[in-house]
Amino acid sequence: MSFENIDIENINHCPEIDFISGLKTRLYFAPASYFFFTPLPKPAGSFESEIVISDDILMRKNKLLRYIDILVDENELKISLNGSKQKKRTITNLTVFILGFTPSVLGFVQRCKNVPLIFFIQDANGNNWQIGHSVNRAFMETADISSGKKYEDNSGAAVALNCNSSVFLYQKPLDHFSKPGDFNNDFNNDFFKKYD
Repeated sequence: MSFENIDIENINHCPEIDFISGLKTRLYFAPASYFFFTPLPKPAGSFESEIVISDDILMRKNKLLRYIDILVDENELKISLNGSKQKKRTITNLTVFILGFTPSVLGFVQRCKNVPLIFFIQDANGNNWQIGHSVNRAFMETADISSGKKYEDNSGAAVALNCNSSVFLYQKPLDHFSKPGDFNNDFNNDFFKKYD
């Protein structure tokens, strides 16, 4: 493998810009089968091009993202490298806590424990991070659900999600995915239709 033509660049930090740690309290998800097309980044000259998605995500007709409210300050998104030298691969892990020992929380874990999924979560800086895509889907790695022992204990599910791919930055709103048109009219204007 030749590394002679690898482009590199400076990574600058402006001291006037604050980076806030943490994640927002809403996790969006859908089974991978709900997606018609999940674009991948198009690596070019910049480091950002390895992660940023520039094309629209395309959902199947009548399929939508759903969300789970998650407990504040209990969630973390991590990216790590695994493998031997010059054979490294990126792994994304997301841990969340879903509050409540309830039938809906237990049912979510039961129904989705083996389902290939795609997740989106927003960090405290307002970035929409995508975990999983059509090629490498995300899976529920573990789920520990507890009623708690004492009154002040958190009751609910600590869920770990895993994907054998890097996290991607989706810069468009999550409520405006594209979906296939019905192709009854002009082909060029009918291919992408936006959700209302």
